[in-house]
Amino acid sequence: MNSTVIPLKRLMESWLHNRSFAIWAASLLTVSVRVGVSFVFKTYQFDPAQDYWSFGFEWGRIASWLVQNGMFSLDGKVPTADTDPLYSLVIVPFFYVFGIFSTTAAIGLIVFQSLLCGLTTWALFVLAEKLYGPWEARLAALLFALYPASIFFAVNRIGPSSLSVLLLCLIFLVLLAIPNSGRFTWAMLVGLLMGLLILSSSDNLSLFLVVPLWLILMASRQRSRMLVNSIVAVGIGLLVLLPWSIRNSNATGEPTISKANLGYHLWVGNNPNATGFYNTSIPPDFVSNPQKSRKQSDYYSMAFSWIAENPQQFLILTLRRIQYFWYVIAGRADSRNELIQGWLLLTMIALAAVGLFHPGRSLRDVSLLWLFVAIYPLVFYVTHASFYRHRYHIEPFVLILASHGLSVLWALLGLKKSAVQAPSPVDVGLSHKA
Repeated sequence: MNSTVIPLKRLMESWLHNRSFAIWAASLLTVSVRVGVSFVFKTYQFDPAQDYWSFGFEWGRIASWLVQNGMFSLDGKVPTADTDPLYSLVIVPFFYVFGIFSTTAAIGLIVFQSLLCGLTTWALFVLAEKLYGPWEARLAALLFALYPASIFFAVNRIGPSSLSVLLLCLIFLVLLAIPNSGRFTWAMLVGLLMGLLILSSSDNLSLFLVVPLWLILMASRQRSRMLVNSIVAVGIGLLVLLPWSIRNSNATGEPTISKANLGYHLWVGNNPNATGFYNTSIPPDFVSNPQKSRKQSDYYSMAFSWIAENPQQFLILTLRRIQYFWYVIAGRADSRNELIQGWLLLTMIALAAVGLFHPGRSLRDVSLLWLFVAIYPLVFYVTHASFYRHRYHIEPFVLILASHGLSVLWALLGLKKSAVQAPSPVDVGLSHKA
């Protein structure tokens, strides 16, 4: 018995008092859990009868055609502008080396996504440490390592979710360095990362609002400099997107930034048959002949017209969409796993709210996460709920906020926290004055 207890005690002491051990242990645990789950449950065996739906969604299909005939297309015949390009390009070398939709390619991609999650754990640790302290850093990293949604999207779905969350973490880390830097280098790096993120997942276009808004609102006595930093970050981000925007605009005949289907999704969520989630109201011409479907401007016009004529119904649908976004999407509540995940997220939000009323030392900095959590879902509130992978983008940051809530509850209960190692200046790197 003692031979087991003593190593566990030493392990816990190392986790509490050794920062390097804590961050490495959390990252390795993250990767090990995901790879282990994948091999135990054989999640790398995707069903061809479902047209490889879980194997990359649209990104996998596009990657297969890029390998076969070099065309960014869903069917190998007509170019598409409805899918973000970056993750298709990530999948291409795996298909090229291991075979298109092969089991070996799936294993390679799942390991790759698990490694991305390991890097994300590292980034979340550092981010939580900057915002709150070493105790919250350890809690946030441990929560993410074992978080069911992260495990699911790393090993059950081939897609950009893991990459997008890592890029978001890097953006926030660099962004926190801007207020205390006299150079525009950090703003340029933020812009570059934002451009790559939106090419990975255009759901995050809201960052073009979140980043300048946070910089300007939180910069006391240096509004002019923060305004310039905002312009630099947004400008660089748009420059990164420009080549793809030109390509999509030429393909669709309409101006677009990253992908060209927002008008369609707005209409799906706001029409006489809308229910608040995706699987309704799909135009027959869009399904049978996508290349001859309506222009996005037509969808915008139809959606705005219906909203203007039915404001009460629009409000009801919006409230329903808010519920679907944060809890369980209608028609899927029969899944016990989705219900558990829904309640787990609500629990994390409740803990985050506890921390909000006891903000600690850096409310200004933490407001960046709250601003992102508040603004990111707005587009889904007015369009429709579709897949939980869209919500997943904000969940790791809710875990950071929840880690502080847990710390506050721990203190309110009168329990004494063990001392944990604070970061050294070398460890922090991008640290700044709170």
